[in-house]
Amino acid sequence: MRNEYSLKVKLIISIWMVLIFSLAVPSNYFIQSMEDEAARQYLGHIQEKLRIVDWIISSEPEAYLSPHLDDLLKGLGFLNEERISILDEQGKIIADSRYLPQEFKNKPSLINNPEIVQARIQGMGYYQVSEHAGSPAMTNLAVRINNLADNHDYYLRISTPRSGVHAFFEHISANLWKFVFLSLLLSCIVVYLMITYLTYRLKPMISMAQSMGQGNFRQRINDSPGREFDPLVEAVNRMADDVEKNVELVSKQKSDLEVIINGIKDGLAALDNQGRIVSFNRSFREIFKHLDHLHNKRPIDVFLNVQLQKACDALLNDPREQTLSMEMEIRGFFYDVHLVAPSNQRTIGAIILLHDITAFKRLESIRKDFVANASHELRTPLTSIKGYTETLLQNPDILEHKGPDLLKIVIRNTDNMIRLLDDILQLSRIESIQDRITLEDIDLKQIIIKSWNNCEHYILDKHIRFKTELLEDEHLIVRAEQDYLQHVFQNLFENSIKFVPRQGLIQVLIRDKGKMLWIGVQDNGPGIPESEQQRIFERFYRIRKDRNKVKGTGLGLAICRNILKALGGEIWVESPVSGSDHGCVIWFSLNKSLNSPADEPHTKPGRQTDTNA
Repeated sequence: MRNEYSLKVKLIISIWMVLIFSLAVPSNYFIQSMEDEAARQYLGHIQEKLRIVDWIISSEPEAYLSPHLDDLLKGLGFLNEERISILDEQGKIIADSRYLPQEFKNKPSLINNPEIVQARIQGMGYYQVSEHAGSPAMTNLAVRINNLADNHDYYLRISTPRSGVHAFFEHISANLWKFVFLSLLLSCIVVYLMITYLTYRLKPMISMAQSMGQGNFRQRINDSPGREFDPLVEAVNRMADDVEKNVELVSKQKSDLEVIINGIKDGLAALDNQGRIVSFNRSFREIFKHLDHLHNKRPIDVFLNVQLQKACDALLNDPREQTLSMEMEIRGFFYDVHLVAPSNQRTIGAIILLHDITAFKRLESIRKDFVANASHELRTPLTSIKGYTETLLQNPDILEHKGPDLLKIVIRNTDNMIRLLDDILQLSRIESIQDRITLEDIDLKQIIIKSWNNCEHYILDKHIRFKTELLEDEHLIVRAEQDYLQHVFQNLFENSIKFVPRQGLIQVLIRDKGKMLWIGVQDNGPGIPESEQQRIFERFYRIRKDRNKVKGTGLGLAICRNILKALGGEIWVESPVSGSDHGCVIWFSLNKSLNSPADEPHTKPGRQTDTNA
């Protein structure tokens, strides 16, 4: 919290208040006491003069009745500025030391003047008249005198100006207040200099506090402003050491936690108590990389799923709910979504965990397809075998006349079952020994020719032409295993033979890609629809439009994919062929041997071997 007034202002005001109470109040009391004492002594002095005047007048017999009383008063030489008046019982002036009889004869009675009233009651009265309308301040003193000659009371009154005493005390008061003002000014200067010096000495502490606020905990205070600040300096330095250690520990823990969280393959996001995303890991960001930002968004803004938003709201509003789960599809991927509420929801309200189950879904689909396809592929020949066998057993005459033909059908269906089982076993064997295949240098041309020769019995009367971009005397050496590589070529050749028309063309394409060699088996068949190209390498998958036209187990390309994966290569499809609206090329890659000769790129049409079958 920022203070409204600085320390300088506060100290100056405080010291001023102390000086005012320590100088002004005593000074005022001193001046007042001196004025009171001076007034008391001055009053005694006036009283002494009145007694002298009374003694002079009383020394003359019947002086108060004498017509020369006025002259007597005017003849008193010790009177300076004082005025002596004698009043009768009615307060009328009968004699005056300053004015002539004709001047005071018609003046009004002074019987009600405060000093006369007091003198009539107490024997003596005293009253001070303040300065007004150009008249100076006066001090009036009256004494009641009883004249025994006529048994009447008279009043002896003296008036004297107070200008001298008043001016004296005003001068003292002005000088004293000047002293107080100078003291206040001097104190202000001294305090300002002291605070400026103290602020300068405290700058290292202020700078250190600011640096700590900005995250720099390495700065320390090396110079104490004073001995009184030594404990504070030690405490601040010790606090900085502790804070630096704690911050380093927290930073390390945070860094380790971020590494762990970002290393989790599952998407992870944290929601605050308002249900908005406050943090997430790298996998979560990757899932929603199509969004510009995720911070401070609600789950429905990110997932576009009302059920998930309701689940998050229920978890935040009901602390008894600890976990909720659901499955969700996000941009073609399937996720098992878990919502977890921490026991303490002060900062984190809920955690969303996304576990990718797309592979499990795909495996489950493959498993179901495998079971369905394997059952179908086995059931068809088994049904045929069972049907023909029962027919032969129940009809001896058919067995005698058509037995050999029916048994040939049984044998053909049995061969189909054996071939299917062999493909399944081979696929399983390849998957189980991928890490134990020994690679060796293989002459690619020999494998191609041998594989094609093994497939000639499938050609029948189609009159298919076979080409390869390798010259007759050209040898390309690749790293592979001979039997497995031959199996790949045979499967690809058999597939092409099934789909090419009469007078069709099958050719082997070669592309040199540095350390890798791209090999393609191309045919001019109908090609593969783009919508099914991603699935043709799955087990038992067969193109829909050809399922009933072309025989096969649907395992050939799956076996090729697993063999090439074990050989360190890949397989993919290109359909239709470039420059045409039909045809297909099954490409796969192999590592070239280090001893393979450096040939020119195999793209020249003249470098081909043509074989008619």
